Amino acid sequence: MGGSASRRIGAWGIGLVVAGLVAGALAIAGAVALLAIDHGSRSESGPVAPSPHRLQGPPWGFTAGWGDYCYRPLAAPRGYAAALVPPGEPCRPGSTRFTTEQQVDLTARAGASIDRLAISWAAVERAAPVRRGGTIVHTFNWAPVSRVYRAMLAAGIRPVVLAYGAPTWARRPGWERPGTCRAAHGELCSYPPSRRHLSDWRAFIEAAARRLPRMAALEVWNEPNLPRFFAPAPSPALYSRLLGAAHRSAHAAGATAPILTGGLAAGTAETGSGIPAPRFLASVYRLAGRGSFDGIGAHPYPSGPPWAERMTANLDGLRRVRDRFHDRGTPLWITEVGVGGTSSPRLQGSTGLARQGPALVRMYRSTQNSDVRAFLVYALRETKTEGPQFEPYGVARANLHPKPAYCYLASHLGQGAHAACGRMAP
Repeated sequence: MGGSASRRIGAWGIGLVVAGLVAGALAIAGAVALLAIDHGSRSESGPVAPSPHRLQGPPWGFTAGWGDYCYRPLAAPRGYAAALVPPGEPCRPGSTRFTTEQQVDLTARAGASIDRLAISWAAVERAAPVRRGGTIVHTFNWAPVSRVYRAMLAAGIRPVVLAYGAPTWARRPGWERPGTCRAAHGELCSYPPSRRHLSDWRAFIEAAARRLPRMAALEVWNEPNLPRFFAPAPSPALYSRLLGAAHRSAHAAGATAPILTGGLAAGTAETGSGIPAPRFLASVYRLAGRGSFDGIGAHPYPSGPPWAERMTANLDGLRRVRDRFHDRGTPLWITEVGVGGTSSPRLQGSTGLARQGPALVRMYRSTQNSDVRAFLVYALRETKTEGPQFEPYGVARANLHPKPAYCYLASHLGQGAHAACGRMAP
């Protein structure tokens, strides 16, 4: 989507996602939908042939921040304030705490079988490694990540793990000088490691693969074709090094999940920012080779109606590149896509409240019996952190009250609907 550069991972991943345990009774229903994930890597036979009897769709779920936050209603026009809060820290008087448990439970109730779990390297390894007796020793803090990982598994959800974001000590000096981070709404930029710290990147990926053995996939970076997420400027050459290193390190650690390219953002031609997704992917094929990844991450946001057709057109641009490099058997993974829903749909990428859910379901169904192996909706809840254009993309309000889109997804793709859905006016 035009404007894809200005959203999503900054506030969530830099704070590092956290989640709690939810009821295990949903695990059986979720596990059935997860069977398709085991076929999510490259196959020389190409896309699955359509069944003459029934359509098969990919596993689906949501992106979210997962961390506890304090919610406080405000007078118009702001409406509310929401701020992440560490576990155990109380909210201020007049605020309500919404927990990781409630967020994970909401996605599981909708019938999700996968969710996206973002892991910021900068949050996991804040201090540089040290040398002890001739050995480099890394110190990682996996506690928050392990909590959300266990919570998702307990709910019958397998995480698509996103690894990104070099800590300050691993970046090239000068990359953070004023003006290099072009991000709106106070968001932070995500920086890659310098080439001299590729060995530290490999250590991080290897540790993640060992810590999270039941992940559905490992996505290497978020929107590396945009300057916001690969600051100060996208570099196919440096990204190809990161991707190849991650692929080798994850498999060396025993990972069996497919390794994905970072979800490539559509819409760069509309914003004039970044490298178009097909051109970036072509560079990755030339520089890293098809052996450096098992799936292609995609963020095929449509900028307007017809939603499904425009999303498909964005995917087709990546397919043409893939096929040109004789790699037709490599599947696509939609690790972010969405449509906003608002009572006054004047924003690009948004439609009316009652039309958001049908648009998302049509988009999902357009991927049935295709080479798409995952469909992750941005986002579970509304948030102001990415600005007014993307706030309506949430399918639940900031207080976790379901919007019509949540209820429509749950009833058409999932296992039912939240109790609040039955109280909604038609």
